Amino acid sequence: MYRWVEHTGELELELEAKSQPGLFEEALAALGGLLSERAGSDECADAAFGRHRVSASAPDSATLLAEWLSELAYLAERRGFVPDRVERLELSGQALDATVVGHQASLPHLVKAVTYHRLGMWEEDETWRARVIFDV
Repeated sequence: MYRWVEHTGELELELEAKSQPGLFEEALAALGGLLSERAGSDECADAAFGRHRVSASAPDSATLLAEWLSELAYLAERRGFVPDRVERLELSGQALDATVVGHQASLPHLVKAVTYHRLGMWEEDETWRARVIFDV
């Protein structure tokens, strides 16, 4: 489950999943949904599909989530790649290696950066939660 909270110049993403890897999958779903919405449904229906390998590392899990989203935002900005789903996701320590399936679209310049402001990841009542803020 995910929820977007809009602020002036930023979007806050609140994530919830049953596992830590599930948070990474939900984050991809949230970003992919946002990008698809901004690209328009007609364009996405006719888009070509593709795969990208994404690797990232960070000193802690919350920062790794921010790096994951930064890599996905980079693919969207530079290659017009809208992530649809995770085909393979390997988390080991503070590193991530994944294969992401998505489609091409003409995207508006949306995400300037994934910030570390109020970034967090925690487990609460057997549910993993995270918060990430995007500069838009």
